[in-house]
Amino acid sequence: MKKWRIEYRTCFTATPMSFWVHKHLDHEVWLYASEFEPPLPKPIPCKGYPFLIVSVPGTELMFASVEEVEHFLEVMGQKNLPTTYRLSLQRIDNHGPNSHWLSRLPAALKPWSKRVRMMPVVEKALVAFRKEWG
Repeated sequence: MKKWRIEYRTCFTATPMSFWVHKHLDHEVWLYASEFEPPLPKPIPCKGYPFLIVSVPGTELMFASVEEVEHFLEVMGQKNLPTTYRLSLQRIDNHGPNSHWLSRLPAALKPWSKRVRMMPVVEKALVAFRKEWG
């Protein structure tokens, strides 16, 4: 049984991770920006914007782009999780560690024993998600 699904949305749907992965370049406010690094995904013609939802015990993880999944795997794959303070320093705007996506993740998913079981599911979902983008 697959533990993930890909939905198609009519417009780009930001996730808690989007702000931290896709840095805005042309406006002071992320919501009003039109240029991002890495760029926001473009819609697939006749389908829309792919949106990945991975079901893990206790919650559903949502991803709006391949870069978000890669970033998630990079952070969660570390035996000792980095602090949200250190992760939030990567942004030059004033967003503190309490607003970081990692601080919003349920605590039950953070122990290494849980992450080791969760990571293979997210990795398989990433392969399927990449295929959607062609």
